[in-house]
Amino acid sequence: MSPIVICIALFVVMLVLFFTNKIPMSFTALAAMVALVFFGCLDSSAAIATFGSNTVITMASMFVVAAGLTRTQMINNVTRLLYKVTEGSFTKVLASYVVITCIIGQFVPSIVAIFALVHPLVQNMCDRMNISPSKMMYPIAIAAVSTSFIIEPIGPYAAWYVTQNGYMESYGWTSTQLNMWNETAVFLPVGIVTILLAIFVVPRFLPDQPERPITAIGGRKLQEQAPLSPVREFLGYGVFVAVILGLMLGYTSWQVTLIGAIVLVASGVLTEREAIENMNMSTVLLYVGVSAFGTALAQTGAAEMLADVFSKMLDGITNGYIVGFTFYVVGFLMTSLLYNRAVSTVLIPLVVITCSSIGCDPRGPIILVALSTMSSLVTPMATAVVPMAMNAGGYSAKTCLKVGLIPGVVRGIVGTLIAMTLYPM
Repeated sequence: MSPIVICIALFVVMLVLFFTNKIPMSFTALAAMVALVFFGCLDSSAAIATFGSNTVITMASMFVVAAGLTRTQMINNVTRLLYKVTEGSFTKVLASYVVITCIIGQFVPSIVAIFALVHPLVQNMCDRMNISPSKMMYPIAIAAVSTSFIIEPIGPYAAWYVTQNGYMESYGWTSTQLNMWNETAVFLPVGIVTILLAIFVVPRFLPDQPERPITAIGGRKLQEQAPLSPVREFLGYGVFVAVILGLMLGYTSWQVTLIGAIVLVASGVLTEREAIENMNMSTVLLYVGVSAFGTALAQTGAAEMLADVFSKMLDGITNGYIVGFTFYVVGFLMTSLLYNRAVSTVLIPLVVITCSSIGCDPRGPIILVALSTMSSLVTPMATAVVPMAMNAGGYSAKTCLKVGLIPGVVRGIVGTLIAMTLYPM
C-alpha cells in the first residue's frame, strides 16, 4: 500500500475519532503522529521537530504571558468597565471583543498570540455575565483568523504582493501585477461581513453549554488569589505591553513570547507551578499531532495530488467567477487538511500555471486562495487557533465543522464576487 493511501486512511481514522470524542483529542492526534512514523509516511525527525516549532513555543509561552496579565487586576478592571459601557448586553460585549480582536490583528503578526491575548478577557467576562464561554470563544477565533491582516499596507504582510508578483513572473505571467491595495480591496469588505457574521449569526449555532471539558480555566484560579504587590502588578502590565510591541515590531514571535514568560516567572508575578499549569498542554499537544499530519500529507505528495485533481476540474471552464470560486474551495479544503501557510506554498504556483494556460488573469484567484487560507476553521488542522478555541469553549469537532462552514461559505461567495469583478478573467 502506497504512503499516500496510508496517510489518507490514517487521516480519516483520526477524523472519526475526533468526531466520536471517545479519546481525548490531544492523545488521538499524538497516536496518529506515531502511526504516521511507523508506516513510513513521516520522517521521525520531522515528527520530533513539530514539538519545537515556532508555533508550539509561541503558543505555550503566550499562554503564560496571558496568565501573567490575568494575575494582575487589569482583566477585572477591563471587564467591569466594558460591562458597564455595554450595559451587560451579550451582543454588545461580543461585538466589542470581536472588533478589538480585529484591530489587534492588523498589527500583531501571530493569530495564535492574538487569540491567547483576548481569550482571558472573554473568559472573565463570561464568568461575570454567568454565561458559558461556548457562546463567545468561537466568534473570537473567527475574528482572530479571518479578520487579521485585512488592511495590507499597515499589516505585517505589507510586502505580500511582491512575493506573488515573483510567482507570476516565474511561471510566465507578465501581463498584470498586484499592488499593495489589491488584496485589501477584497479582504476589507469580506472582513466586515465576517465581523457581522461572528457577532449576529454564529452565536445562534453554538451550544449553550460546553460539549467537552474546558481546559483553559487556569486564569480563574489566578484571579481568586491575593493581589500582587505594586511592583509585580506593574511588571505584569509591563511584560504584556513589551510582548505586544515586540510582536508588532516584527521580532521573532517565539523569542519575544518566551522571554516574556521567563521574566514573569523570574520576577515572581507567576510561580513555576502557575506557569506550567497555564501552558495548556492539551491544546499544545493537539496542535503538535495535527501539525505532523499536515507535514505528512505534504511529504507523501497527497497535498499535490489533491491540488492536481481539483485543477483538472477547470478544464473547459471559461467563466471567471466559477474559476475563482473553484480555487477558493480548493484552498479552503486543503487548509482544512494542512496548515494555512503550507497551502499557499503548494497552491499559488498551480493557480498561476492554470490561469496562464486558460488565459485568465491570475490576480483574482491568487487573492481568493489567500482568502481561503484565512477562512477555514472547520478542523483542528486548519490553524492552531482552532484547537485553542475548542479547549477554551469546550467545542466538539462536529460543532466546529457545522459552525465553521457558515463563515467559510459566505466569505467564499462574497470574496469571489468582489475579486473576480475587480480582476475579471
